[in-house]
Amino acid sequence: MEIYYFMFEGIPSSDSPDKDECAGAFINCWVDSTDMNSALIKANNYINDEGWIVLSIEEQCMANRNDYEGDSELEESLECFDEALTEGISAIFHIWTYDD
Repeated sequence: MEIYYFMFEGIPSSDSPDKDECAGAFINCWVDSTDMNSALIKANNYINDEGWIVLSIEEQCMANRNDYEGDSELEESLECFDEALTEGISAIFHIWTYDD
């Protein structure tokens, strides 16, 4: 299995508890999967389960741990990469509010 990385743009769903405060988000997602299409489906399902709707895919690639090692600005991304290895998926929601 490989780790696939996606960056999505999303909005909270109508029944999301975040809908009143959050206008949108960029969602970074790492998925352990056999291929890109399966990883994309898993990521989309995960994001939907979190109460968000994917509007677009901004980036997609196969991720490598070396991409994140040694860069202190990518420490959180490295943690998510490692979490995807053990849990199957990990994500960071970079949200913006209506005031932004």
